[in-house]
Amino acid sequence: MLNKHDVVIVGSGMVGASCALDLALAGLNVAIVSPDLPTEPTDISLDDEKINNSLRYSALNQASINAFSRLGVWPFAAAAYQDMLVWDKNSVGKIHFSASDVGTEQLGYICNNLLVQQALLKQLAELKNCQFYSAKVSQIDNSQDNPLLQLDDNKLLQTRFLIAADGANSKIRQWLDLPISFSDYGQDAIVANVRVEQPHNNTARQIFTPTGPLALLPLQDSNLCSIVWSQTRETAQNLMALDDAEFNNKLTAAFDAHLGLIELASERVSYPLMARYAQNFIQGQSIVIGDAAHTIHPLAGQGANLGLLDAFAFAQTLKTHWQDEDTKLAVELRKTMRWRQADALERLAAMEVFKRTFSNDIAPVKLLRAAVMNGLNQIKPAKSQMSKVAMGLTGKLPDICLPE
Repeated sequence: MLNKHDVVIVGSGMVGASCALDLALAGLNVAIVSPDLPTEPTDISLDDEKINNSLRYSALNQASINAFSRLGVWPFAAAAYQDMLVWDKNSVGKIHFSASDVGTEQLGYICNNLLVQQALLKQLAELKNCQFYSAKVSQIDNSQDNPLLQLDDNKLLQTRFLIAADGANSKIRQWLDLPISFSDYGQDAIVANVRVEQPHNNTARQIFTPTGPLALLPLQDSNLCSIVWSQTRETAQNLMALDDAEFNNKLTAAFDAHLGLIELASERVSYPLMARYAQNFIQGQSIVIGDAAHTIHPLAGQGANLGLLDAFAFAQTLKTHWQDEDTKLAVELRKTMRWRQADALERLAAMEVFKRTFSNDIAPVKLLRAAVMNGLNQIKPAKSQMSKVAMGLTGKLPDICLPE
């Protein structure tokens, strides 16, 4: 039996589910495919224990929150942060960003990725025009006007548009034979939840060390944070090999004991950091978004927001031009693709500059680094503009991401 849908989205993570919900609420017939989905949509529930054991968090900016509000999934449990402190371990350079500088109540929210995903899927499960397929894609045929997918349970899906949101190692991207540029940052990121001796006061903190940045992101508990500790691969592997007590000591020292003693409150996991960039986000009627299209260093916490912008930008183009002739719709999708590619490339370049600048331990570079950071800290208009960029309050945005 052939199952036909307007749009099939492969991948049920935060980016894929956001795109699916945006399109489904506009009335399109949407299918979402992932082996992580429950067999019955009614089985979706906000599993507190599973969420508490999940260690992946994202710093969502105001543009993303605006979109989630319009989709009806906001508010969900999240930790607002009003301030951000950034400093250089090997110099006197430091900078302090505050929500008060831009006249807002917060700079952003630290959210558990799994919680956001489950909130989105719960909304999707209530829509009659959204079909869940709990399966893997075994092969695709993108040679015709309407892509055809075969699932590993032998179901066949046909769609006007196929959207790949199946992560950094996207099988769909590989099957589409889309060229990808990549470079190894030479670092692994260690993530964990930690308990800090002193309250975090809803402040995100990041310290730059010669071997990589360490971020402490505030969670809802006033003494609980999520860490993202990016270190050279050898250093990260040595840290992962330590017992908990030794790791706690290394972590506290690396953070200059800024919040007193730091102790693990969860397991530790690590993963390699790679920069990836698909040289084309569209082939025929197939589109790649999110990590399937690009991955960047987590030091600025913008990866999730960048992927969500892909999702909402392509969804807006499809919604707006769905009834147009195929030629016109193709032109509009190409415009959107060029915008999203340029945005991703700009962020990738910026992260590379940051990484190279702060990993350089040469004395003149350290002095210049400190001078720039301290200078910017004194220039309120410059700090305000940097905050607005990070909050997603500037530049081109999909309509759904604009303030209501």
